[in-house]
Amino acid sequence: MIMNRPVKAHYLFYRFYRVTSPWMKALEEENVIMQDPPNNAVPNPIPHHSPVLVGEVLSALVYRPDDKAVYLDCTVGMGGHADAILQATSPTCSVVGIDRDEEAIAFAGLKLNPFQDRIKLVHGSFKRISEIANHLGLSEVNGILVDCGVSSMQLTSSERGFSCALSGPLDMRMDRSLSRTAADIVNTLREEDLANLIYRYGEERASRKVAAAIVRYRENEGPIIRTDCLSEIVSRVVYRRLKGKRIHPATKTFQALRIAVNDELGELEEGLAGAISLLAVGGRLAVISFHSLEDRIVKQCFRAAAKPSVSTGGIGAFAPPRRGRFINLYKKPVIPTDEEIARNGRARSAKLRVLERVE
Repeated sequence: MIMNRPVKAHYLFYRFYRVTSPWMKALEEENVIMQDPPNNAVPNPIPHHSPVLVGEVLSALVYRPDDKAVYLDCTVGMGGHADAILQATSPTCSVVGIDRDEEAIAFAGLKLNPFQDRIKLVHGSFKRISEIANHLGLSEVNGILVDCGVSSMQLTSSERGFSCALSGPLDMRMDRSLSRTAADIVNTLREEDLANLIYRYGEERASRKVAAAIVRYRENEGPIIRTDCLSEIVSRVVYRRLKGKRIHPATKTFQALRIAVNDELGELEEGLAGAISLLAVGGRLAVISFHSLEDRIVKQCFRAAAKPSVSTGGIGAFAPPRRGRFINLYKKPVIPTDEEIARNGRARSAKLRVLERVE
């Protein structure tokens, strides 16, 4: 029986895996393991977070002098990239930081406090970028950054439920005003629908076995409401195939649930359409993706935008009227150097693509 509370795994292989695997050691080496701050509290201390591809992002976005440049960081997170942009640009340049996670906005506010006269932080969704820009009186901007990754704050906060390596409620909402949690999905979907979701969003080849194990637990033991409970269920049917690899057996299942809870792919597609429409001539849109589903959307969107005859429907289902001509700045995505991966293992799957408006 797997219990919905913090317990040790019942199987020797799972206990051994937790102790010896690289992903567990990496989590234990985090500088700060944060619990969620109380509502409306200012978080302190600031958790450690290493933004990826910082130099490459600056090379792409801050490539020419402009004393009045405006940049949008559409997933500001802990403020790492926004901080780098503010330091690299003129004191008269400004940055708008957007995030749908209120705690991320609070942490970013602390980190970016030295630039408080140049930074505007907005709690909002990337897919609403056009509305946010209109509300701020911005008809066009010089640079836009989208970092699709999950932040260290989210991964290392057990109460947020993002990590399969920590014990906490099975939540995974980036915006806590959303009504549906990962637990709701796990406990209500039919087996076939759950298997399809895990396969589609997690690219998990053992999705049917995972879904069957989840449904079997639901029927015999009751609702699954804890991350460690789900993690152990998945590990029972997936661990052998991943033995010796860095990835936790439940990683792909957790990814699939997180994507579904937050509609991450729909958010990305709709947000990219809005972002493209905001670029000034010479402006660039830089997107960092972390798995093939995200990168595929970015690649297809940029390819469509760069075609002179493309219709707005080719960019996204909700694309607003588009103007100008665009080019893909790089033929292939930019990836981290070996040195960066050695410093920050979470950078290993990052890919950067950049679109430029040329007229």
